[in-house]
Amino acid sequence: MKKTHRLLSSLIGGLSLLLLATSALAQDDEAKERWYLGIGAGILSTSDAPAGTFSFDNSLFGSEQGEFDADYSADDDTVFELSAGVRLGDGPFGLGLTWSQSSMSAPADIVGRLPHPFFFDTLRTVEGTEGNLTREETAIHLSFRWLVREGQKIELTLFAGPSQIELDHDLVAEVHFDQTYPFDEATYAGTHRQMESGDAMGYHLGIDIVRKFRNTVGVGGVLRYSQAGIDLDGPAGSSVSVDAGGLTAAVDLRFRF
Repeated sequence: MKKTHRLLSSLIGGLSLLLLATSALAQDDEAKERWYLGIGAGILSTSDAPAGTFSFDNSLFGSEQGEFDADYSADDDTVFELSAGVRLGDGPFGLGLTWSQSSMSAPADIVGRLPHPFFFDTLRTVEGTEGNLTREETAIHLSFRWLVREGQKIELTLFAGPSQIELDHDLVAEVHFDQTYPFDEATYAGTHRQMESGDAMGYHLGIDIVRKFRNTVGVGGVLRYSQAGIDLDGPAGSSVSVDAGGLTAAVDLRFRF
């Protein structure tokens, strides 16, 4: 709930800045077509995937604990975006606000070490792959924009600013296995997974190119890098650190008014 409140606070803060900009321009006869709205989609190349060694309990282990290595895969995410912005005065500077959401499904390689039920300090190793682990990111990007080129057909803008990113990630919590007497060997039988969430403030920077077809309609291309370090709750009280964000390449339909 707290992370949702922080995302809402970031969105409200960004909207407040845009509304203040609107108030400053309200008396300006040239204020028309200073605003833009965009809707688009693209690809987010994630910058990091979690990995680590984790402990877990099982009644068959007695007083010992099992452990496993989990190496999650990073992949390209599909991202959807909504954006809005305003140009401040007659100069090249402006403000922008972007909401983005991405999702992907990728596997994790698992290596488990399981205590023997009869002998202390005797581990049996199992290996397998857990597929279709979901990773979703929702972000609010507040951008300070600098229009570096304004032509009749092409506009080029640089931007940067803070980002609030929320991450929901499927994590492996324990390893399932099969065994038969005398239990000297075990076989991998899947995992138990759990969805963990976290959020953090980070940053972004990028470039925005717009091809105008009419005064009020165009197509935009956005290249943006974002990053925020997020800690997720892992198995048995552990913590998993992930760098959320990455490199986004998106195309949007841009409306000016």
